[in-house]
Amino acid sequence: MRTIAVVNQKGGCGKTITSTNLAAFLAREQRRVLLVDMDPQGHATLGLLADTVQPSRTMYEVFLRDAGRPPTGLGDVIRVVRENLDVAPADIQLSAIPETLAGRVGREDILSDALVSVRGHYDYVVVDCPPNVGLLTFNALKACSEAIVPMDPSFFSLHGIGKLLETLDGLAKETDHHVAARVLVTLYPGRSPFVKAVVDEVRRHLAGRHFETVIRYSVKLAEAASHGVPIAHYCKDCAGFDDYQALAAEVLQQEAAAPTSERLAMAPVVTAEGVRFTIDAPHAARVQLAGDFNDWTVDGNEMEPTGGIWQKVVKLPPGRYRYRYVVDGRWQNDPLSAAAEPNPYGGDDSVLVTDVRGADDA
Repeated sequence: MRTIAVVNQKGGCGKTITSTNLAAFLAREQRRVLLVDMDPQGHATLGLLADTVQPSRTMYEVFLRDAGRPPTGLGDVIRVVRENLDVAPADIQLSAIPETLAGRVGREDILSDALVSVRGHYDYVVVDCPPNVGLLTFNALKACSEAIVPMDPSFFSLHGIGKLLETLDGLAKETDHHVAARVLVTLYPGRSPFVKAVVDEVRRHLAGRHFETVIRYSVKLAEAASHGVPIAHYCKDCAGFDDYQALAAEVLQQEAAAPTSERLAMAPVVTAEGVRFTIDAPHAARVQLAGDFNDWTVDGNEMEPTGGIWQKVVKLPPGRYRYRYVVDGRWQNDPLSAAAEPNPYGGDDSVLVTDVRGADDA
């Protein structure tokens, strides 16, 4: 499951438009997509659910930790938008969460923990962040392995991009959590020599950290949002449709980084050498394997990467085993495991049953 935060501390740069339309085009390509609205303005929610009854439960309930009532899971607030596309909505109440959780231990990891429950249900999670770098944005960045940074072609935006990338680098140093960020130029008018100079500057200084796609200014994008419909389902004959379709294609190209045979064979497989555990984590800096077969010890149980595919072979006799992957410090179950059981400390453990002779018994 790929997790992508759409983030910029500057408002008015097309952040929510990018979140909703990228999610919609990925869904059109038969990917299961969840859009998580982390902006208290709730514009991504309005942009997808404008013509429906507003949700009674939102991300506010997911973040609220009230000892007087059972916790609200992410699955409890998710709403179906259309085929392959769901949304976890937000409203203005979410703005109270930073103050409510002030001083609370683990408040930066609430979204990461919540996403564990939907792994295996979605191919993509797209998170629309608020226009600031606070607790809600920090939650999104810690929960995601990728970030799209929309920027309108202006001097102030160019200056702000540098600050945001510094923030991501600081996050990596402090938490050992790495986010692969790429800049997306939006609201491009294509007329002014200055605007073209700004885009050239982005491409020169951010080589390898920007999208080739440029999102042109299109009034149809705003019209579609006002009707609560992504551009993919509103108007096919406009620049907004062409550009966000191209962006989705660029995002999907990364899926082709590994050979098809490797991408499809992710579940644990019994080989002559032992059980081969495999996980697709192309942007991870470190992946480890922990389970009851190694006393849930993380240190010394590193997995080896090959083109974004991480593997480890473990000699196991026939039996029943619980396990998890630890991706850049975040514990998660196996998204392709058909069996899972609740862990008493939170989340689910994946379950593996081997009934053939392992390498030790050959």
